[in-house]
Amino acid sequence: MKKTTLVSLLVAGLLISPAVLAQHVQADQVSRTTTEETVTPPATSSEVTETVTSTQGDNKETVQPAKVEEVSETNRPTTSPTAPTTELQEEPASSPAVVSAPTVESTLANQSSPAPATPAVRSQEVSATPKVTQGDLAKITGATVTDQDREKEVTVTEAVNQLLNWASTKENQVGSTDKDRLAFAKSLGMVKEGVEGSAPVTNLTSMVDVAKQLRAAYRADKKTPLFLNGKAQPIFPFTPGDDPEHYSYDKSDIVRYIVYVETDYDTDGDGKPDLVKTFVQVPKAAVNGDYKAATIFEASPYVTGTTEERTLEGIGLKEGGNFDMAKLYEKPAKRQATKTVTTEEVAKATNPKDWYYVNPRESSEDYTHYDYENLNWYNYFLVRGYAVVTSSGLGSKGSDGINTTGSDLEVAAYKNIVEWLNGKRKAYSDKTSNHEVKADWSNGNVAMTGLSWAGTTTFGVASTGVEGLKTIVPAAGIASWYDHFNSQGSPLDTGASNDLSWLSVYTSGRILDKEDWDKVKDYYAAYITKLNELQHKDGHNYNEEYAKRDYTLNAANLKAAPLIIQGLNDDNVKPKHFELMLEAYKKAGIDAKVLLHQGNHVYPSTRWSGTEVAGRAFNDLMNLWYSHYLYGIENGIENLPQVTAQDNLDPSKWRRFDKWDTNNAISARIYSKREDVTVTGDYYGTGNNWTTRNQDAAFHSSEVAASYAAPVDQDVTIKGHIPVHFSAAFVKGDKNHAHVSATLMDVSDEDFDVVKEEITYDKDGYSTRTLDKETIDETGYWNGSNLETLPLKRYKTHKVKSVVIARGWMNLANPASRYDSASSSHSIDLKENEYHDYTMYLQPNLYTVKKGHRLVLSLHTYDPDYIYFADPYEVTFKTDSISATIPIVENSRSLLFRYQPSEKDTEYASLADRILPIATIQPKVDPEQDPSPVDQAEKPIVPSNPMTPTNPAASEIPQKPSHGRDLMDFRKEQKEETAQELAQRADKDKIEASSQPSLPKTGQATSPWTLFGFLGLMLTSLLSLGKAHKDE
Repeated sequence: MKKTTLVSLLVAGLLISPAVLAQHVQADQVSRTTTEETVTPPATSSEVTETVTSTQGDNKETVQPAKVEEVSETNRPTTSPTAPTTELQEEPASSPAVVSAPTVESTLANQSSPAPATPAVRSQEVSATPKVTQGDLAKITGATVTDQDREKEVTVTEAVNQLLNWASTKENQVGSTDKDRLAFAKSLGMVKEGVEGSAPVTNLTSMVDVAKQLRAAYRADKKTPLFLNGKAQPIFPFTPGDDPEHYSYDKSDIVRYIVYVETDYDTDGDGKPDLVKTFVQVPKAAVNGDYKAATIFEASPYVTGTTEERTLEGIGLKEGGNFDMAKLYEKPAKRQATKTVTTEEVAKATNPKDWYYVNPRESSEDYTHYDYENLNWYNYFLVRGYAVVTSSGLGSKGSDGINTTGSDLEVAAYKNIVEWLNGKRKAYSDKTSNHEVKADWSNGNVAMTGLSWAGTTTFGVASTGVEGLKTIVPAAGIASWYDHFNSQGSPLDTGASNDLSWLSVYTSGRILDKEDWDKVKDYYAAYITKLNELQHKDGHNYNEEYAKRDYTLNAANLKAAPLIIQGLNDDNVKPKHFELMLEAYKKAGIDAKVLLHQGNHVYPSTRWSGTEVAGRAFNDLMNLWYSHYLYGIENGIENLPQVTAQDNLDPSKWRRFDKWDTNNAISARIYSKREDVTVTGDYYGTGNNWTTRNQDAAFHSSEVAASYAAPVDQDVTIKGHIPVHFSAAFVKGDKNHAHVSATLMDVSDEDFDVVKEEITYDKDGYSTRTLDKETIDETGYWNGSNLETLPLKRYKTHKVKSVVIARGWMNLANPASRYDSASSSHSIDLKENEYHDYTMYLQPNLYTVKKGHRLVLSLHTYDPDYIYFADPYEVTFKTDSISATIPIVENSRSLLFRYQPSEKDTEYASLADRILPIATIQPKVDPEQDPSPVDQAEKPIVPSNPMTPTNPAASEIPQKPSHGRDLMDFRKEQKEETAQELAQRADKDKIEASSQPSLPKTGQATSPWTLFGFLGLMLTSLLSLGKAHKDE
């Protein structure tokens, strides 16, 4: 070759080098985003417990796997410990096996894809399986592979990345990081749970089979839900709806619109059946007719906007006027549709500001609140093909009617929405035109879910037996409104907060539209006045108004399969409600499932974070549940044991029980040297600090508490509600408020770790309740599609010396009251010093007490954490009448609870021992399990560390709780979490914007000039080369 040719080639190479360099820079950018992700927690966060580093060659995770304990209870009838039954020859349930992975996996069969071979984990040596190479993988995906890499062994992460990218049609459709893509692969069943990304591939054939199904689903002419591994997969794209200025039907992959469902009743007295505003979100493919979608329905009076007020005075109205409750049940003639319009027509005409708007009443200087507040709570399900429907029902913004706080009328309106979804009810495009719109995209199958009131409505609607409601998933739902406001004749709050009406006032969102509110406000004020009168006409007894709101009465109608979720630390909607629901379903012959977590009044997952249940993401569990009950996928989820519960001592541990009921119990007997004990409600006058009442009673009695302790000589798990029996007399004071309460506590002289709600009080008696979580993995809660991956969180434990296990409350005027709400219908006229027999029921719990601790039972007058009475009164309990039946997992036994005198009670030590009347105690004491009562009486239990607190001066003790608790704390926490998250994200965006690295312009991935420059340089090079040949 001549010298001129070499020079030409060199010049051409130099000319083309900028384009090549641009491609290398661009490739470097892509490499940094697709092959490595390092998530480092901010320096300001003290809760993050791990740093996740994921590379293409090694997907490392330090999260400890959940521990799942399968408990097989003996559940033997409660008998005397002296005669243990031998019907079941099996190991005691006190020491069940603990495994490192959820056993539910064995019941969740993959019905839609081939069962993959068990892949190797990092530590396994697989000699029989042929090595899978880069060349093998490239034959399938068409990826380019060099000769040098062709024989290189493929890791799981490399195979997942190539196969998912091969299946996809859009960037980030299958995840933006290795970690997300591996999570997707595990969801699909392409990779087995527990396999590390750095493990070698051992099941390429089954991985490819799954990838082919995913590829076909992405490219199908008709987009339908893809069910693999027993559940719906995230193949639908997501478009947000919280930007009204830029949202449009044509550009959105999620169709959103409003309809108005017609009800049967006229609760606002305008002569027409009420219309309830209903918000629909559904993948566009369903609206286009590609498939029929199942619906997840949240019926929540909160989400369209609240007033933040609790009384008529708070919203500018006065009590008064006459109101006939019968008018609420009038059924006017139905509207006649003038035409039928399509879903597409309605959706295109709907103003996005009808579902996303500022509520000034819920906003503050530091926080702007938008409704619908649940707009983004169910995005996980939208991208899997479900529809999501929301309504706040009667009396809410945009709806007709008035809110009636859980009544049969409220339930009927929500039932009507289910009927619209299955084609048996009319809805209209607006409130005036009478243009009917059908749910033509719906397959008629509906699940209801939600927290608190939204959990309550699920049970209410289920109790109607409405067709199409296939399942309910209530979280902290109310089963009977009587037991939300009262307990066995005793109120659980004072003032307006004990009125059914306050929640109606709080959720009367029609006030947000002044013109609409003016039409109904006087009528509404008269209704609230009448409701208050009827609710309290029998004091705090159960009556007709509560019966309208007692869903357990209609157990015979129940058909929808339930998964009942309850926080065991919930002091708002208490655990008794899940037991009432469970009992109602038992009467209906339906196998209800229960999920018990250690949280308080919360839904397990939120918009901002997620949690796991026995090693499985909560939303993943819900996906399995809904896939089965709404789409008929046979995945075995219905075979879950009846109870799945999070451990109170170790929140990473979950336990499963085949049933909630147990026949085993601790028979608790009481011993004191005195035949009776008197307690007073005069906290201030006796110098007892009511804010530390339980901590004090854990170690000693006082004027306000009679405390009894029993040592625990083996681990014991309490499971169920606790009946406490006693004979008591009202001694003196105001007999119209003769309330008593009891507390069962776990007590130790040494600190121990437990999940519990922390309660603090300010100087005025206001309480703040917190239950902390820790971040387990900042990017551990995968959502799929183009949704954001969220932090994975778990409840934290705290070190304490005492914790309340269960509480109960009762009115001495209700001796006939039992566990069911209706049994509290009648009260007696109390007489001083007249004894009656009572059974008080402490709230159910699932709680493990460790060996070496003490169980402490304390008796009091009223509970100042809930109510306050200015006039002190006294109650006397007969010692020998006090007993308790504490349901447990382990074998039945007896425990003797001994009176704990205070340091001031110097007389007690000198009193003579009494002989315990054993004959009146059932079951009898087993001498092999407990020493004789006489021997025990000679050895009084004295804690090695009495922990007697020093009472503050009387002037320092809050005289009364100004507002013992706020039932809307959970909503405040939701808003605070949202405000904090949005502020953090705004700060993060600013930091990222200011720290973007500057790259050479030739490396800009999106610049079109790179291509033009490349072509120009190529042409110049070729011309130069041609000229060189001519010169030759």
